[in-house]
Amino acid sequence: MQPLNAARLYVTSLIERQRQPDSAAEDAGLVQNIDASLEAVEEIFAALLDISRLDTGAMKPEMTDFRVDELLQRLDVEFAPLAREKGLALRFMPCALTVRSDRRLLRRLLQNLVSNAIKYTPSGSVLVGCRRRGGKLRIDVYDTGIGIPHGKRRAVFKEFHRLDQGARVARGVGLGLSIVERIARVLDSEVGAESVVGAARGFRSRCRAQPLPRQVRPLPQ
Repeated sequence: MQPLNAARLYVTSLIERQRQPDSAAEDAGLVQNIDASLEAVEEIFAALLDISRLDTGAMKPEMTDFRVDELLQRLDVEFAPLAREKGLALRFMPCALTVRSDRRLLRRLLQNLVSNAIKYTPSGSVLVGCRRRGGKLRIDVYDTGIGIPHGKRRAVFKEFHRLDQGARVARGVGLGLSIVERIARVLDSEVGAESVVGAARGFRSRCRAQPLPRQVRPLPQ
């Protein structure tokens, strides 16, 4: 309800200012604030809808085999402008492996992790890479962000849970990682965090790897 209340206050201020002369510049600022508040509401409703669909089983995975590189290249195109805007170095390491998963859901999972990394990294870099571990493909998203205390690594996946330091760095409602964990559960995958305060932090996801084509050499473990 907080963004809705904020939007209402901004609208009230805008109505009052219309009665005053020479208020165009301040009116523009109020309109931007209203837009930001309503955008936050839209994000919350979309996230809650996804959580509801995941919890009730309405979001069914469609498993197919596809190359991870195809997914990573699309994410690179999608997030490169956002990283440049913040002055961050965003790197996606090439991966010739094939996975069996739901392409759309796995992309959504990685979108949330990469977006989260960029959001909470004031400076430095974000790195996305893959490695094979037995029959699983591990996808890592590392960043030079604010870090997560050891005792909070599981708590960050809870709904509406945000660390105090994270709340000071960027706005949010604490639903992104909760959706990540639910998607991982639907995909019969694993997700976790590896991080310490003051050092690079990372999130990992594991999904089922497919046998490599004969012409492709496996990456070193």
